[in-house]
Amino acid sequence: MSNETKTKFEEIKNLSDKYLLNTYNRYPVAFGYGVGEMIFDQDNKGYIDFLAGIAVSNLGHGEADLIEAMRNQMDKILHSSNLYYSEEQAKLAEVIIENSIPGKVFLCNSGTEANEAAFKLMRRHGVKKNIDKPVILALHSSFHGRTLSAMTMTGNESVRSGFGELASDVYFVEANNEDSLIQAFDQYGESIAGIIMELIIGEGGVVPLTQSFVNLARKLTEETDSLLVFDEIQTGMGRTGKMFCFEHYGMYPDAFTLAKALGSGFPIGALVVAKEYESVLERGMHGSTFGGNHLACVAAYETFKIILSRNLLDHVSTISEQMFARLKTMMESTGKIKQVRGRGLHIGVELYSESRPVVEECLKRGLVVNSTAGNVIRIIPPLILSIEKATEGLDILESVLKDMK
Repeated sequence: MSNETKTKFEEIKNLSDKYLLNTYNRYPVAFGYGVGEMIFDQDNKGYIDFLAGIAVSNLGHGEADLIEAMRNQMDKILHSSNLYYSEEQAKLAEVIIENSIPGKVFLCNSGTEANEAAFKLMRRHGVKKNIDKPVILALHSSFHGRTLSAMTMTGNESVRSGFGELASDVYFVEANNEDSLIQAFDQYGESIAGIIMELIIGEGGVVPLTQSFVNLARKLTEETDSLLVFDEIQTGMGRTGKMFCFEHYGMYPDAFTLAKALGSGFPIGALVVAKEYESVLERGMHGSTFGGNHLACVAAYETFKIILSRNLLDHVSTISEQMFARLKTMMESTGKIKQVRGRGLHIGVELYSESRPVVEECLKRGLVVNSTAGNVIRIIPPLILSIEKATEGLDILESVLKDMK
């Protein structure tokens, strides 16, 4: 690192330490720009991006068509509020519904806001069924956000603890444990308003739900007239080789949430509600000042256009197959990997040891990956990842694992 750039980085770090709340355990790098599947720091050192801003930059960095569409919109209007109709909102809602489930869309600004809306949808559904205390079920080890209701539905205790009493009547079941699911429905029965689940538990270690577990959830929610809600915030927008992960399971949810890659880096979230339940939230029951503003909707609409027009879903499946094959050979070559799991380009590499030291060393060698659940390396690169960069990145990971004691 040059003296000039070191000074620049230290300036950024010092300003951050002085003025930003210390709520993140940051790595010692500040990124300045990105190109494709590469991201560059203040010293112009390039890194292969196996993180995509935590499954946000699915189109990579510097996507020309996206930039042009957003620039054109910025010359027109950024925001007018939801007191008025918006062409950009209408077009985005149309493309979401045409590529998912029959129903309607509520637009907001983030994943946690989308899940807050889902929480209210389930609660309101229970109230309309004359349930005195509507119960919501969620999964242990799950993550749905950090606002109060989203945090209440999060099964990761480290996220929930330290804030006093949370929202009431939210209970947890073990992911992929059908007896636990049956027991919860037996216990709470007709009081259940809905269940929310990530089809691949992300922060909890990249754990895909089994087909039989999801089938059972669908059956039990239908029997109790409760809502089956999928959190597609991390798995949506092509991450798993389908536009939405629920397509792999051959069923429709009653509602699902989107954010992260929906806007390719520009903040936007969505709650998508099936036609049968689109009147549950009535006028005045929910809203957002910024939600679905003109610029955010253009970013999301263009993201859909790019994914659909460039066969990116097929590309994800091809790259995924090659990466999984390589990672499984690395289990033998390194002796450090316990399990490889996931779907598409949502990959978890479970180690026998802690994963953060591996992530730190990968960063030094020019690879950006993520540590989660203590001992899992999460690989969530841009969908445009080339086989050359995939191979190069996995070469770095393998060399780090081999060198680690």
